[in-house]
Amino acid sequence: MLVSCQTEHRSLLSVWNKSGQPTIEIATPHGFTVTPLEAFRIAQESGRLSLKHHWHIYSDTKFYYIHDTFLGDGTRRAFKQGLRIDGKTGKIQEGEQVGAGDAEEAF
Repeated sequence: MLVSCQTEHRSLLSVWNKSGQPTIEIATPHGFTVTPLEAFRIAQESGRLSLKHHWHIYSDTKFYYIHDTFLGDGTRRAFKQGLRIDGKTGKIQEGEQVGAGDAEEAF
């Protein structure tokens, strides 16, 4: 079971890992309708991440993972601690912030 969870975070792709907000030119992942910039703004407006910190954006086939890098970075941390935003609807996944739904499906 643990192998499936580890595989999930390894499938994340880095979308934005620079300071500031993503530029409009950053490509939207295949199958998403929400751009990385829109996802970033949704995260900003949610108030769930510190505006003082540096954020990275990762994606899988369904979600953006907006991750505050204050305590570290990487796909595993983004999957476990990132704010999850649906790439088609722009809605923040409620409940456990990260990975819970997909990890259960993987088992």
